[in-house]
Amino acid sequence: MEFKNLFKKLSTNDANCQFLVVPIGFDAGFVERIKNIFNMERQASHIYRVGTPDTSDKIDVLLINHDNPLSLHKKDRLLSTVCPHALIVTVSQGPLANPPEHHIRGMLTASRLLSVLDKLPLQKTLKPAHKPDVIVPLPQPVVPKQESPLSVPALHKPDAVISHTVTTPNTDKSGYRALVVDDSAAIQMSLKLKLASIEQITTIDFADDGESALDKSAATQYDLIFLDVMMPGIDGYETCTRLRKRPEYKKTPIIMVSGKTSPLDEVKGVMAGCTTYLTKPVEDQAFHKLSLRVLNWLADRKTVATTQ
Repeated sequence: MEFKNLFKKLSTNDANCQFLVVPIGFDAGFVERIKNIFNMERQASHIYRVGTPDTSDKIDVLLINHDNPLSLHKKDRLLSTVCPHALIVTVSQGPLANPPEHHIRGMLTASRLLSVLDKLPLQKTLKPAHKPDVIVPLPQPVVPKQESPLSVPALHKPDAVISHTVTTPNTDKSGYRALVVDDSAAIQMSLKLKLASIEQITTIDFADDGESALDKSAATQYDLIFLDVMMPGIDGYETCTRLRKRPEYKKTPIIMVSGKTSPLDEVKGVMAGCTTYLTKPVEDQAFHKLSLRVLNWLADRKTVATTQ
C-alpha cells in the first residue's frame, strides 16, 4: 500500500505524466474551481493541471468559454501561433448552432468536465534519459470553424415613441426579425434603442405578455426573442417552454431578461429552454457582448441552412 501511494505521489508530481489544460475566458474564481477539480483524488490514467497561455510547457487542451466573445478570438490566435495541435473543449450555457465535437453545455460539474477530458485522444511527448526526445505524434484535432466577429455599431437615438413594429433601414432584405416580450414600456424602449443600433436586425416587434408573444410568434417567424420572466398571465419560463415545443423555434436564440439573478432562477431559465440570461437593467457592455454571440449564432445557422 505504501509503495502504491508513493507511486501515485510521484506520478502526480511528474509534469511529463500530466496534461496541461489552459482555461480561456473564465474569471479567476472559476479557474480556481477548475484547479480544485483537477486536485481531486481519483483512479484515472490521465492527470490534469491548469496552465496559462504564456506557459513555456506544451499546451494540450484549450478550455474555451464560448459565452465570452474575447475568448473565441484568443483561441484562434493561440491555435495559429502557440499551440496549433491543442485540442478544444468548449463550454457554454446555452445551445450552439454548430457545436464543436467536444462541447459542455450548461452547468460545469467535476464529473462532466473530467468525463469529457478523459475521452480526448491525448498523448504526451516521451523523454528518455539518454536518448534524443522521441515525439509521439498528436492526432490532428477537429478545430471548430473560426467565427469572424460581427461588428455592432455605436448606439444612436431613434424616435422615443414605441410603435407596434419598428423597421430599421437596411438594404439587406435577409435581415433578422426580433421580438421583445415585456410588460414594461421602459424596458421595451431600452431594448428598442439597443436593437435598432444593430444593422443586421431589420424588424423589431413587441408583445406585452406571454400569450401575445405566442400568437405573434405563430404568425411571424422570428430570428431572436427577448423574453421577460415576470409578466401578467403565463410567465417567461412557461412561454419559453411552449416556444421550444414548436419545431421552428427549437434553435432560435431566446434571451431571458429579468431582475431575478439568483443561480436558481438561471437554472429554471435553462430548464425552460432559454439560450442565455440578461440582467435588468440591461447594461450597454453586457448587451454588446451578447449581440456578438447572437449574431454569430444566427450567421452560423444561415450558413448551415444555405449549404443543406
